[in-house]
Amino acid sequence: MPSRDVVQGGKAHAQGAGSGKNLQVAVHRELSTLSTFKATPFEANSKLNHSASIVKSDALEAGKSAAADYVLILDLGEFRNAAPMTFRSDFVTLQNGSLLRVSDGKETWVLNSPIVLEKSNLGNHLVLIDNLAKLVAESILR
Repeated sequence: MPSRDVVQGGKAHAQGAGSGKNLQVAVHRELSTLSTFKATPFEANSKLNHSASIVKSDALEAGKSAAADYVLILDLGEFRNAAPMTFRSDFVTLQNGSLLRVSDGKETWVLNSPIVLEKSNLGNHLVLIDNLAKLVAESILR
């Protein structure tokens, strides 16, 4: 499913636009690299997109329509992309996540608590999204 973009103060932020798509693409890449599962990214639409959390029932309905076995819902949370030389760190939060079996709606993987990754403020925060994708894929495959 399309992952929700990062937010600041719970609201969309211009620097966060596209971050959910970045996470979706990176998780797909990691799952395809680390396993033999056929992962297919769901294209965002007016109902299921990167601007809001996806309701489980909507994800399951879309999964059934696509003849998928599982659907993955991920929500990015708060982030900061600090200006250089401010000595404040960049961070990105993965707020929620669950892998649902489409046939019965059972959660087969769940993010038990938010994950916050942090780095220096050199560069931007997008590398942290790639790191989150790797953690998610590895955790699912365990």
